[in-house]
Amino acid sequence: MRFIGKVLENVTLLIIVLVITGVLIAQAEHKINSIEMNKLGVPVEGEMGIRESLEKTYEYANFSFALFSRKKGTVIVAKQGDMEARIYNPSPRESFEEVFMTTPEKAILTTFIVLLLTMAMVFLLGLYWGLKAGYRGGRWDKVLSTLAPIFSAIPGWFWAIFLLWTLWWRLDLSTIDYMSYIARAKATGEISVFTYLNALLLPVLTLTFANVVIYAFNVRTLVKRETHEEHFFADVLKGLPDKRIMKKLLRTVLPSFLTFTSYNFLSLLINAMAVEKLFNVNGIGYVFACSAGKNYHPSPGGEITQTFTFNGRYIFFVALVMVLLYFINSTVMEALYLKLDPRVRRNV
Repeated sequence: MRFIGKVLENVTLLIIVLVITGVLIAQAEHKINSIEMNKLGVPVEGEMGIRESLEKTYEYANFSFALFSRKKGTVIVAKQGDMEARIYNPSPRESFEEVFMTTPEKAILTTFIVLLLTMAMVFLLGLYWGLKAGYRGGRWDKVLSTLAPIFSAIPGWFWAIFLLWTLWWRLDLSTIDYMSYIARAKATGEISVFTYLNALLLPVLTLTFANVVIYAFNVRTLVKRETHEEHFFADVLKGLPDKRIMKKLLRTVLPSFLTFTSYNFLSLLINAMAVEKLFNVNGIGYVFACSAGKNYHPSPGGEITQTFTFNGRYIFFVALVMVLLYFINSTVMEALYLKLDPRVRRNV
């Protein structure tokens, strides 16, 4: 019952967050469009009300679901006298594929794979390093304690990208342009699962390098705290082997570590979106980056004008995917937490 209640709570929060996000996106899109239209001398009505914002949010939601429909576009016939023109109006899915050179499903899958591989590596390396540092101390603990404040104070992906781009430049490791790499592989007929994994190597290593120190330090702190508990001293006095004691410590700190992982998933997702743009990986981060930004247009006179693009429909789609991924993550973590921590199951 506790698990079902937690799922229902997450679903309620999901809906509330999506409604609030949709309203904010609608307000921002209206504001930006008003500024751009005013530059052209076209008058625009006043502020968008809550009702209009909610209607726009409903439109965003319908568009997001329409992206997964395989219906074709429609043909619009325009007649003027004896002249007839046929204009093809693409479906939302066709527009998405043309702009981002991928399908919505593949964009979500790409981001999901990046997150899954990163979390697997961070989880395993972070647990091993943190457990070693917390239990044994010594050099493991000193290195971790020195690196943790540095990686906390400065964005971790900055250090990772600097080092990994150096490795790519010196060792020709993987690629820094995912889309071009995959396109070349398809053109030569050398595409396989390993091709995709190799293309995602640097993005995954970047995220792993950026997060593993913080994760390991949290495990180390949890282990240090457990080593002051009575059950730890009892195991030591019993003369139990170190491996058995460490295994018991791991089981004790794992639920707390899962909670930390769940709360930091959104931060990892945002970092992954930034990394997607940097490595030209056409996941949902790439969709977001291409949906908002400045465009520069040369005029016949040689002058360059700039406009600000803000596509609320695609941005809402990205927000929807982010919320769903966070919901899946929190639900899985809650299930594991209930499974691994008997105190929760017994309401202790």
